[in-house]
Amino acid sequence: MDSYTKNNPDTTVNFEAMAWDEARTKLKLLGAQSELPEVMFINIINGWDLASSGYLSDLSDLFKGDDSLSADIPQSIIDVATTEDGKMYWIPSATGAFGVWYNKEYFKQAGLDPNSPPKTVEEMISMAKTITEKTGVPGLGWGITATEDFANITESFYSSYTGVDIWSDADKKFTFEDNKEYRKLFAEVLEEFAKITNDYGITQANSIEQNPFGIRTLFRDGEVAMYLDGVWAVKELKEELDKGEESKFNTGLFPAGPAGSHPILGCDGWAIPEECKDKDEAWKMVQHLMSSENQTRHASEWGLLPILESEKGIDEFSGEYWNALVEQLGTVSARPKDKNVSMIEQAIADGAQAAATRKMTPDEAIDFMIETVHSNYVE
Repeated sequence: MDSYTKNNPDTTVNFEAMAWDEARTKLKLLGAQSELPEVMFINIINGWDLASSGYLSDLSDLFKGDDSLSADIPQSIIDVATTEDGKMYWIPSATGAFGVWYNKEYFKQAGLDPNSPPKTVEEMISMAKTITEKTGVPGLGWGITATEDFANITESFYSSYTGVDIWSDADKKFTFEDNKEYRKLFAEVLEEFAKITNDYGITQANSIEQNPFGIRTLFRDGEVAMYLDGVWAVKELKEELDKGEESKFNTGLFPAGPAGSHPILGCDGWAIPEECKDKDEAWKMVQHLMSSENQTRHASEWGLLPILESEKGIDEFSGEYWNALVEQLGTVSARPKDKNVSMIEQAIADGAQAAATRKMTPDEAIDFMIETVHSNYVE
């Protein structure tokens, strides 16, 4: 913040960092007391909760009025951060989307082109089978622990099969509830999950005990040849990635379903409370934080996508592995824009895991998701 205070000597900046769980509780309490900080970094879980409680300012007019910033953020990201009635409660800053991470050496050993990752779900499974047969290494790392991460994987498959988000924030229900075609396609997703988990013989043991992101360590150590992850993996795999052309790791777009490649986008960012005493000053701080220099530092240190158009082509994002990660930005879908997002995504994760382990049929799992959300939804 030194550069900001240097240019704004009359402004005092008090910075406080806290863990996500602490932030979720503390920010809600501060909101009720009208004591929220004038600029805050929030994620989707506490963001929609705070917004629905009336604690966050709608920044859409400020954003649209900033020709430089609004032109620097791709429309696909703006859409993910904007409600159906056009409100933007935080400026997207920290984003990441799922894609395929793969080991080029195992591709070579299996007789596959190391420069051609799978483009579709069918290709991913076919290549995983070939790698498993030719190398003895599980072709696909697969984790189905019923967590937020597995819910996000499920949402990404759903959007890639249907072409729509899994949740309608306007109707406050799943998009497959009243659409027979979307429900049919979702059943196909869940049946594919069951086959990957039980039938194909392409995954590591004990998938149910693995969080999807927990596969990252197995991939790093060469124990699986491919897995699904986002840009967040960069910071943990950077030593190998920095080898350039000699690196054995690379990335591809999220495997396409019938509707193309449409993984969900994690989208956190900077917010201003509704009761902020000086919104113009707070907006100046947001503008500073969203500058190319600060965004690049943020993305480089935490493993995030370079979302600004002005960041494209700079050295920090010049590695080959960035190509697919950045390209994915134009294809993304949204997580539920609802204060009940945690409950909704837990229902998705629980139902998807039950289908993957064949404790439920796909239709039973879909009904379970619908009934669970209807029973627990809080207006």
